[in-house]
Amino acid sequence: MKARLPPLLLLPLFLPGLATAAPSGRDIVLHGNANGALPCAACHGANGAGKPATGAPALAGLPAGQISAALANMAQGHGGTALMQSIAAALSPAEAAAVAAYFAALPKP
Repeated sequence: MKARLPPLLLLPLFLPGLATAAPSGRDIVLHGNANGALPCAACHGANGAGKPATGAPALAGLPAGQISAALANMAQGHGGTALMQSIAAALSPAEAAAVAAYFAALPKP
């Protein structure tokens, strides 16, 4: 008699998107990602207040669409610094959306 796997154990093989969790914007902001994106908090602060002395703008409370659009623009090599362009390019679209949603949910400084 052949051993058979229960149907639920086979589900991740056919639907890989269900097996992985959505990226956490907070985790990316605090720790970066495995693709080379540095932590956003290093320049923009964990609370998104920015650091005027270094030119890092405040992101807390900005609309998520505005942050997402800026990240997409920088990922294409337009706007921002060379460092921000490389960080934005290292984010997947889902990660960029998660980061934007995280900052948008924070209170304005």
